Amino acid sequence: MNAGKQRQPNLFAEIGYYIIANKLTAFLLLTILISALAVVQITHLTRQQLIQQDELLQQRDELDLQWRYLVVEEEFYSQHARIEEIAKMQLEMKRPTSKDEQVIVLP
Repeated sequence: MNAGKQRQPNLFAEIGYYIIANKLTAFLLLTILISALAVVQITHLTRQQLIQQDELLQQRDELDLQWRYLVVEEEFYSQHARIEEIAKMQLEMKRPTSKDEQVIVLP
């Protein structure tokens, strides 16, 4: 029975023996594994950077929109007619007449 029954080889042991026997193959296998891990890591970091870039672009757009609203508001409040109207209505100011003007002469 023992003679008829053949022992099947252990696949992992055979692969390990072959790798140890061939140093170049072991080195290339290790190099492939390291480069594969580097590709995964770089891909992950690149995706993180793209996400951060998208967030910064969105923030820039929001700030640009806010700045435009502020410019429009500044133009609205700096209009001469509006300033004159507020001076007349709220502050009860009026344009001086020639009777109200005084000339000061400096020596």
